[in-house]
Amino acid sequence: FRTSSTIGAAMPHLRPLALLLLLFCLHPRIRASAEDNQQPAPLGWVYLRDGTHELTSRPGKHKEKSDHLTQGALAPVLKITERGGVKWAQIRILNLGTASSQTGWLEEAGPADILPADNYPPDADLLRQLGAPYLDDFTAEHTKVARFLVRQDPRPPLLLCYVFADPLPTAKLVVFTPSQGKYLPGASLDFPISELKAGIISLEVRDLVGDGNEYLVSREPFRVGPETRGVNVVIRRITESTFLTVWQAPVEFRNLSEFKSKMQILQPPERNIGTPGTVTTGQVTFHPRGNGQEPIWKGKVEFFALGREAAVDSVSIEKACAWDGKEFAPLQ
Repeated sequence: FRTSSTIGAAMPHLRPLALLLLLFCLHPRIRASAEDNQQPAPLGWVYLRDGTHELTSRPGKHKEKSDHLTQGALAPVLKITERGGVKWAQIRILNLGTASSQTGWLEEAGPADILPADNYPPDADLLRQLGAPYLDDFTAEHTKVARFLVRQDPRPPLLLCYVFADPLPTAKLVVFTPSQGKYLPGASLDFPISELKAGIISLEVRDLVGDGNEYLVSREPFRVGPETRGVNVVIRRITESTFLTVWQAPVEFRNLSEFKSKMQILQPPERNIGTPGTVTTGQVTFHPRGNGQEPIWKGKVEFFALGREAAVDSVSIEKACAWDGKEFAPLQ
């Protein structure tokens, strides 16, 4: 009998192919991506104008939640059915946190519009517009796209895409502008990704100033070291050539990589966010102000000492960050 090493030496040309097949079978993210892209052309597009809408696992089963659709999202319609006189649309969305595609059912009645299928180009056309490295067959086959519409009155809405390719170390946020029946790529922003870090874990679109120009609100994880990490809420607006950050604040911030020799609580209390020996948790909500909305940060900072598991002290924080005409007031 031949040993495995003898067989490998006799057929060296099979090694690269066998390795690729092995990686494909063992890597769930790449395998799932290929399966996701083997989808039929959409019947139309669901556009969620306002709020967040829960998806159900089956039509008519309101209690069986599968995922949710965020404000501004544009998702392909795979099927349409009727239950009890109510129409339901099955849609596919990309969960940004896990980079996996999910399907769910959305009741047609509500804050969502169903737009014709030919209103927007297929993913393949968008990837061709982006050029290399998305022109590579293997990369294109394992690329997923999350879509959003960004209203920019009085101009037509922009098509915003979050492009995630398993073989690449970065994801891309890119704007496509309508021009003479086509969508042309414009401003873009790259996000490093890895097995331990997603570029963006959620994204929604909001009219925060009240002038008809919508802003992007994203949650983005960061990691400085093993014990220094967190999640930022970032608000950006789209200009002709770039994404402009107008506000940023952490809703999670763990900094236990070092500790102060003497605990000191700073004033005002938001100055303690991210200081050594602290864990910050909070949330951002948007409250009406004038014609628009302003972010409200509410949470707490806990203080820790070296060798002690429980927090030694904590402070609560609530702060409104008003718009000054160019950006929102900083949290700190």
